[in-house]
Amino acid sequence: MLTAETFLDRYTKACEEGYAALFVGAGLSRPSGFVDWKEMLRDIAKELRLDVDRETDLVALAQYHVNTSRSRARLNQALIEEFTKNAKLTENHQLIAGLPIRTVWTTNYDQLLEQVYREAHKSPDVKITQENLAITIPGRDVTIYKMHGDVSQPDNAVLTKEDYELYNNHRLVFSEKLKGDLIERTFLFLGFSFTDTN
Repeated sequence: MLTAETFLDRYTKACEEGYAALFVGAGLSRPSGFVDWKEMLRDIAKELRLDVDRETDLVALAQYHVNTSRSRARLNQALIEEFTKNAKLTENHQLIAGLPIRTVWTTNYDQLLEQVYREAHKSPDVKITQENLAITIPGRDVTIYKMHGDVSQPDNAVLTKEDYELYNNHRLVFSEKLKGDLIERTFLFLGFSFTDTN
């Protein structure tokens, strides 16, 4: 079994040699003031007469809402309301921006990673859609792959069961790129629960 000390040595070497990567989940954004899935869906669940605290499949809850209302407008609005609030960058964000890492993957919809890199005078190349993957920002310091989309494009965000089921129809290139990076790079997972459907 890999010890923490051994991993730290390996990750330090990966950073020094340029093949380290990060995978950032919602746990990194929560201390900044953003909500998790349960809180984002709380009002929607209430409208459906469901207790979000008793639900275990929140992606299915989001899909049930879309099926019932025949629209994802309320879900998109919840995403916008929750992830455009003023949030404070944490010390962890600052530490990330200081690392010599050129590849960051995230399932987060917020823009805290982009913000912290810009504040550190680094140029992030943000990949939100498959089309973005074909374009490279000159002089970039880090590439941020937002595999579930971004608050700026709520209609394209991966939110419902159908979005997950059709993920490879709309975001196959993200899956393939991530598979390649998982083979080629040494990853550190931060704020990630490993309960995501992907």
